[in-house]
Amino acid sequence: MKQKRLMALLLSCSMLAAAMTGCGNSNEGTSQESKSTEQTTSGTSASESSKAESSQAADSGAEAFDPKSITDGVKLTIAVKDSLQIADYNTNFTTLSIEEALGVDLEFIPYASADYETKMNVMVMSGDELPDIIFNPGDQYLSWANEGAIISLNEYYENPDMSANFLAACEKMGTDVYPMMKNADGLAYYVPYYVENYNNSVNTKLWVYEPWLEAIGKDVPQTTEEFYEVCKLIVGNDLNGNGKNDEVALTGFGFSTGGNNGWFQCLMSAYIYAHGTNFLVAEDGQLKFAYTTDEWKEGLKYIKKFFDEGLIPVETLTQDNAQYEAVWKSSEMQLFSFAFYNMGGTDMERKANYIHIPALEGPEGVKNAKYKPATPKVGAVITADCENPEAAFLVCDYLCSEEMSITGRYGKRGENWDYWDEAKVDDKSKYAAAFPGYDNFFIAYDDAGFFSSQAQQNVSYIQNGPGMLGAYVLNAQAFLTTATTEEEQLAVKFQNRVNTAIMDCMKYGPDEVVSNLPMTADETQKASDIKASLDTYFYEITSQFLIGEKDIDSEWNNYLAELEKIGYKELLAAYQTAYDRTK
Repeated sequence: MKQKRLMALLLSCSMLAAAMTGCGNSNEGTSQESKSTEQTTSGTSASESSKAESSQAADSGAEAFDPKSITDGVKLTIAVKDSLQIADYNTNFTTLSIEEALGVDLEFIPYASADYETKMNVMVMSGDELPDIIFNPGDQYLSWANEGAIISLNEYYENPDMSANFLAACEKMGTDVYPMMKNADGLAYYVPYYVENYNNSVNTKLWVYEPWLEAIGKDVPQTTEEFYEVCKLIVGNDLNGNGKNDEVALTGFGFSTGGNNGWFQCLMSAYIYAHGTNFLVAEDGQLKFAYTTDEWKEGLKYIKKFFDEGLIPVETLTQDNAQYEAVWKSSEMQLFSFAFYNMGGTDMERKANYIHIPALEGPEGVKNAKYKPATPKVGAVITADCENPEAAFLVCDYLCSEEMSITGRYGKRGENWDYWDEAKVDDKSKYAAAFPGYDNFFIAYDDAGFFSSQAQQNVSYIQNGPGMLGAYVLNAQAFLTTATTEEEQLAVKFQNRVNTAIMDCMKYGPDEVVSNLPMTADETQKASDIKASLDTYFYEITSQFLIGEKDIDSEWNNYLAELEKIGYKELLAAYQTAYDRTK
């Protein structure tokens, strides 16, 4: 196996000289620094596209490429995170669909989701025999490439037969995704999970519970001081009427472990933009860490007041998702404000009664909402142990087809969703696309029941593995606009609030955002080593600042000196070099 990995590594190096750009729109500015207008696109399903391509090939006299000429009869193993939402990957409707379409035999090997990435990394570094495909490996895949454990996929992306579904998705979206996937050496090692829509672009918004605002006679707060004063009126006034002092003004989870830190980012962004990757701020092409600025220092002092007054529970800094959700979705209403896409769960009345704050305005007039340009995530990698990498790639590319990508998020066509011309609704005039400028493209019949409820199903991979969902699909989801029942009225109210929040927040995003930092494996490893030490120190001392264990003013210079000692300037220089590559 190690010899195979060495051969794979040598092959990757030899391919560097021949690396070329893939899907038609040659936009090499892969950082997506400026917000662009989303394109409205209409298209046919993947199966219809394939028929059209076959017809064109027949008309031209050329023999149409048949993926089954490579995949038929091939057995492939796939490593995947286990999921309580998925009954059985091996009997899943999506799996059976792939097997029928391509003639392959897929064997999924689920691993515990809690330590999935660690387990995969241990297997790679130990030289263990690897499955043919690994779904969702995380950012560590670059070190695997350096070890020769996974193969580069450039030759497949640059072959329009092999990457037909990926290329079709790029064309329909009007987005050249391929350059975004290349590392600093010009090599692409993964099949993406790529989503572009307004909702994902502003996926962290501050929500407040409107009935409690009405109870205390206050409007939706717009400034940092107004929000602070409102939160003081919320806590201790028994607004839920249960006779307990259990109202929580604001909370989240996993502060030091990459959990829901939106509460912190939304408050800090009234002083300096805090939603950036690794807290990076970009100005005229130059990067800096927000947490080394005087503005950050003032933001810490503001947030500390919430901890001093008991408005943000101390456990917010340490609790996990389950503990957070116990408050967020408690049977007795407890949580006044939170930061996320929107209120989750199936309680439509509670969901519909939260209203957004686009961006709090700080004392210096600063207002920053999160803006996140669409970037590809690592959907799957193909290992050097795979005996049939062409077949493995075709399986992953099939998951990038339009219908399979929608299935991977919304469930089974004909049951959980339909294209709009097939929609099973009584009166289509009652529906409209989610956002202005789009026509209805598809409809999800009970997305809250299928996706948000966390109920177990066996038709979809629930966003595991590869997929390509463009704005022409997601921004054009049909929603009910005219309600006749109380349940429908709540659904309409909720969706209108979500969509209004998205459009409002997009007004306050920064002009320049760090979204792509292409680094070599060596650069990534060096940066990761520094970042690991920085993160440990940063989150620990930030927590100490917020709960008063360390004084912000007297310790600030020591804090900056320690950051420099750990190597933040070297890390910033590495990020700047990577960022410059996107220009």
